[in-house]
Amino acid sequence: MSCNYNDPEFIQNLSLSNLLMTELLAAYSSISEEIKSYHFSILQECKKNSRIKELYKGCQILFSPLLERPEFLLIGFNPGGGYHKWHGIIVEQFEPIPALEYYLNKHSLGEQTKSLFTMAGKEDKLRNSTVKINFYPWATHNLADFNELMRLLPKNLSSQMFECGRVWTKKLIEFIEPKTIICEGFMAFDEVQVLFSKKYKQEKSDSYRSFLIGQETLVLGYKRNQGSIIGKEEIIEAFNTITPTE
Repeated sequence: MSCNYNDPEFIQNLSLSNLLMTELLAAYSSISEEIKSYHFSILQECKKNSRIKELYKGCQILFSPLLERPEFLLIGFNPGGGYHKWHGIIVEQFEPIPALEYYLNKHSLGEQTKSLFTMAGKEDKLRNSTVKINFYPWATHNLADFNELMRLLPKNLSSQMFECGRVWTKKLIEFIEPKTIICEGFMAFDEVQVLFSKKYKQEKSDSYRSFLIGQETLVLGYKRNQGSIIGKEEIIEAFNTITPTE
């Protein structure tokens, strides 16, 4: 079936889509510039403190294209040190990338995520309709290093970075408007759930925690150990039970 490019409804929908994308790009650009300014502040501290320089692996915001109203928004806690490990320099990535990072590089969390979505029958949407960010865009080798980095940075700077992480994430969720938010680990889930005072149909088990924003948007966080996702079958069952059947 071909599109009728003169159809008023088609033109109206196209215009609306273009408007939404323009607004999303403007919102993202504003957030990106703020994050970049904090990144430069951290780099200044790296010059003063060799341990901060050792801990800080750079900054990356998006690990995917920037899409409006995608099927999924993946939210991790903070980026790891993979880029630094493989390239020997810190990451400084402030623009969207061509595809979901899990299809560009092979690593344990990416493989586990693709396995989970394949088991759930949603791998195509993972590949083609997913945005990925982290709650905090500051890269470190692991969580212990992230916490140490925050302790070593000047208190006013680290406090602002924690607060801005919440503000930026909430804004990105509101502008991206994902159908489902998947938090990659309970730590990411704990950060995200604080952003929403009204939560519906809250559920939890050893493998997952979830709630609805309003009556439609599912927020689901799963248990993970390093790159492994724990209890995939239970997570998939909960996911398919809570979300509407397509």
